[in-house]
Amino acid sequence: MSKKERLEKIRRFVTDFEIGTQEEIVEHLRNSGLTATQATVSRDIKELGIVKTPLKDNSYIYELPKTKAASFKLVEKNVLSSEMLDHMLNLKLVPGSTAFVKNQIVEAFSHLIFSILADDDTILIILRDKSQAQDVLETIKNW
Repeated sequence: MSKKERLEKIRRFVTDFEIGTQEEIVEHLRNSGLTATQATVSRDIKELGIVKTPLKDNSYIYELPKTKAASFKLVEKNVLSSEMLDHMLNLKLVPGSTAFVKNQIVEAFSHLIFSILADDDTILIILRDKSQAQDVLETIKNW
């Protein structure tokens, strides 16, 4: 798996479960078929902007900053359908939401995108490489 996929797994794991240690993340990755050291996970946590949040019982859990987590949920709620053709992805969105969703896509995949076009309710993403299209589409669908 690529670094991007590892980061996505960590982001989803931290979002879906109360995780208190980096070792728990390493174990989750191992159970998902990935090997990563605690040092790698530590760098990934920093890159993702994950923070430790205190709980009432004086323990801590890892969380995405509220704005980042909310951004992914907004993307998920606005993408109505998607289609792939060769190295192009076409997303149908709630009218008026494309600017926000486009910004999230560019932030996440700028290194993979050749060009991206948006109007009021559609985004066309042209990727540099056909082999990346399915992975990008799956990541967007999982937001």
